[in-house]
Amino acid sequence: MFDDAYRSGHDRVAALVAGLDAAGLAREVPACPGWTVRDLVAHLAGTATDVAARRTTGMPGPAWTAAQVERGAGRSVGELLAEWDEHADDAARAIEERRVPAGVLHDLLVHEGDLVEALGAETPPWDGWAPAARLVVRQVVRGIRGSPSLVVRSAGIEWRSPDDPGDRRGPAAGASRPARSTVTVDFYELYRGLHSRRSRAQMRDWEWDGSPEPWVDALPVFGPRDDEQPLPAAS
Repeated sequence: MFDDAYRSGHDRVAALVAGLDAAGLAREVPACPGWTVRDLVAHLAGTATDVAARRTTGMPGPAWTAAQVERGAGRSVGELLAEWDEHADDAARAIEERRVPAGVLHDLLVHEGDLVEALGAETPPWDGWAPAARLVVRQVVRGIRGSPSLVVRSAGIEWRSPDDPGDRRGPAAGASRPARSTVTVDFYELYRGLHSRRSRAQMRDWEWDGSPEPWVDALPVFGPRDDEQPLPAAS
């Protein structure tokens, strides 16, 4: 599953950026301050190259990614995409065989969203990212312990934090219900929010039953942010 998701993400990003002119490639990516579209493509191509060559020491730290951007400086988008094409299958196999973390796949899928939103393009197709994204949601929600508990509803699925009592038994007469927040949100928006691609204010605008606190701080795996992010074009 992961190898197919990586290959399809690669194909979509390549199609998205292949025809960009200099101005498009120089556009800043709001989700990645300090990076342009070209820098982000250089990072994605460089990641595949490094994974294929088994240069994974320091992954995915800032020095590791900065070296990829530096290597791509001054190169055309065609050259960067050709490098990525050369190593994409090796990277996909490494992910599927668990020789590198699944985070390499999510790095691609999240950055695809970054590019889509920076360029005002449409939301990526559901079948390209949703199966892998479900695993992330489950992992994040299962990692929430204690009270208040959290229920997440999206894409026809419900995830509950481990200590949520569920609705099997109502509270006894006169007893208060356990502290709980329930959020119902579009799945793409949920995936973006979990990867710190939505601001606290944007996450508070999701449909909450109960308080959105402390979830707007706790759910983003790379920490909360306050700079609002652009939304993709309607498909």
